[in-house]
Amino acid sequence: MKNLTLSPMVLAMSLALPLTIGSHSALAGDDHGSSTDPKIQLAQDNFHAEHDHNDASHPEADGGDHAAETAHGEEDDGHGHDEEAEEEGLHLTPAQSAIAGIEVATAVESQLNFEHPVPAQLLANPNVTSQLSLPVDARVIARHVNPGQDVAKGTPLLTLASSDIANAQGRYLLAQAEWKRVRSLGEKAISASRFQQARIDIETSLQDLLALGMTQAQIDGLNHEQTRLGQFELLAPHAGTVQQDNSVMQQNLPALTPLMVLANERTLWANAQVAPSQSGNVRIGQAMTLAVNGELFQATVIGRDHQLNPQTRTESIRLEVANPDHRLHAGQFATAYLGQSQRQGIVLPDSALSRGPDGDWMVYLYDGKEYRAQEIQVINAIEKQNLITGIPLGSQVVIKGAFFLTSEQAKSGLSIHNH
Repeated sequence: MKNLTLSPMVLAMSLALPLTIGSHSALAGDDHGSSTDPKIQLAQDNFHAEHDHNDASHPEADGGDHAAETAHGEEDDGHGHDEEAEEEGLHLTPAQSAIAGIEVATAVESQLNFEHPVPAQLLANPNVTSQLSLPVDARVIARHVNPGQDVAKGTPLLTLASSDIANAQGRYLLAQAEWKRVRSLGEKAISASRFQQARIDIETSLQDLLALGMTQAQIDGLNHEQTRLGQFELLAPHAGTVQQDNSVMQQNLPALTPLMVLANERTLWANAQVAPSQSGNVRIGQAMTLAVNGELFQATVIGRDHQLNPQTRTESIRLEVANPDHRLHAGQFATAYLGQSQRQGIVLPDSALSRGPDGDWMVYLYDGKEYRAQEIQVINAIEKQNLITGIPLGSQVVIKGAFFLTSEQAKSGLSIHNH
């Protein structure tokens, strides 16, 4: 049995950390569909096969032994077996639970904070995003990475070559030699203008090479005799993910052609569109909840436009959100919540909830041996998260796999606890 805790979810709801429980199988109001997942069907087959085997292997399962018990003075009042069934839960082996995809977590107090939703869209963080191109014509003679690959700073991306690159490197070497010569002679031996021209030439040629994407170590290596002029390896200027890779082997590319985009997605920006009546309450550094595909993330206000879009008549508020697991991507739509009011309670994802025979909401509690259905009340639900009551804090609650347990409960005829 894989036991999780809801602590990451709690932190997410209190604007501290992104939600990490996982994907949800259905919305809180859905019927979960009529089709059965293959892995659930396999778990059900194993479950029934094991129980059928146990029934056949125990002789006390037949009616004769039951009659013998009654003869020994244990009266059957017609209700003892119903009470025993009510106290009995669903027993699954760890293998059956794993096949059914059941996950259990500890219920702790959380915050649900959703007020004043505004539309938003995720953007690449321009502070850690680079669009790589060359200011001169070049040809791709080697590729070292693939699209979508994560790379560290200094990783070779492409090997580029051209006569323009050779000219830029040659100008630097000549300027460097002249600069060394005039410095050795000293300002008294040469005119001030010649000294300054030599200084300007070395600085200009150095900046030309840096603009190509060469590092200082690569530039220093041009003085080695074995270094071949006219080509160099384009290295990753920072860690990130290779995106928009447009280069093709042996392709001659004109100057300023985008070669690829290198984006570090560990932090993203989000632009939220806020009405003028709401923007006055937004402060730099303010924490906000950002909902993306049913998951919640902490976001921080880092800027605002202070002017309205002429088409939408809204102001753009810029947020920054941590994305260490790369679950978010630039271009995704999101919802930002500006409100600060909070409600305390136990917060569970949609995948933890199911409907009982009477239509009431229920969850499944696990005591280390068996699963028991427990009716609950949903106080508030939004973005696939539910503020509930009806179970004590510290309960081990099923957060994934409730549909399988509901199906087994219906077949077994077990009752639902309602305290």
